[in-house]
Amino acid sequence: MNDNNSSGKGWALGFGLLAGIAVGYYLNSNEGRTMQRKARAQFDEYGNQINDYTQQVSTKANQFVDTAKTKGQEYLDQAKAKTNDLTTQAKAKLEEGKQWASTQADAVKQNVEQKAHAAGESAKSTASEAESSFNRGVNKAERKMDENREKIDRTTKS
Repeated sequence: MNDNNSSGKGWALGFGLLAGIAVGYYLNSNEGRTMQRKARAQFDEYGNQINDYTQQVSTKANQFVDTAKTKGQEYLDQAKAKTNDLTTQAKAKLEEGKQWASTQADAVKQNVEQKAHAAGESAKSTASEAESSFNRGVNKAERKMDENREKIDRTTKS
């Protein structure tokens, strides 16, 4: 009865090993790539929003310039100053967005690499444990065969 429990544990360990390898492979290939694609799409969306904002600012600046031309030189100077400020702010926001997107992409990449490494290490550890368990089982079987051989030899000699 004790042998049946050991056999069941061996199967459970083997199944666990296979499941661990499958999960590690899945996380390493699909999830990481999916997360990167989602992050890139989101970063592209932020970039598009920043570009839209820049276009809106540029359009509004051009409207100010046209109005200023009709009202006189004084208003023209004020509109140009406001346009320059808005353009500078838009460029600063765009640069901040690029830096943020780059930081996020690096963080996602590092996270994926860490998870892939951890999954690989876990699979190696599980494989090592399975090999050790298998070797213990082989040694136990050899001892039992030696004992049975000795019993048979004693019985046949008697």
